[in-house]
Parts: sequence; C-alpha cells; structure tokens
Amino acid sequence: EEEAFLVSLYKFMKDRHTPIERIPHLGFKQITRWKIYKAVEKLGAYELVTGRRLWKNVYDELGGSPGSTSAATCTRRHYE
Repeated sequence: EEEAFLVSLYKFMKDRHTPIERIPHLGFKQITRWKIYKAVEKLGAYELVTGRRLWKNVYDELGGSPGSTSAATCTRRHYE
C-alpha cells in the first residue's frame, strides 16, 4: 500500500511539473511522505485538517518538537 501510494504521488507530481526533489524534515527529524499522509488521513483528510486548523496535531502525531512556533505552517507546507 505504501509503495503504491509513493509511486502514484511521484507520478502525479511529475505530471503537473512539480517533481518531488527533497525528503521533508520537521525540525531535524526526517519524515516519510507515507507517514504524513497517514497522519492527515487519520484526522479526517486535508480539507478537514485545514478547516479545523489541526496541522499542529499532525505535527505532534509525527513526533515534532513541542517548542516549535511554526509547526503547523511547516507541516502543512510539507504535506502540500
């Protein structure tokens, strides 16, 4: 399931001419695209997470540093 997701994601991004070039990091911790996708899905998917301003919850789910002041914004940008 994870491999199929990643193949689909990379193809989608390449087809829209925005290829993925870097592995996302939150703080100094590397995160996988699958892990962030599953964390967002667990909270109800992108629209719900954005509408309810739950990006900090996603960040916390991924094990981010509790003192980060830009956690929500960074997490959302990585997801997008």
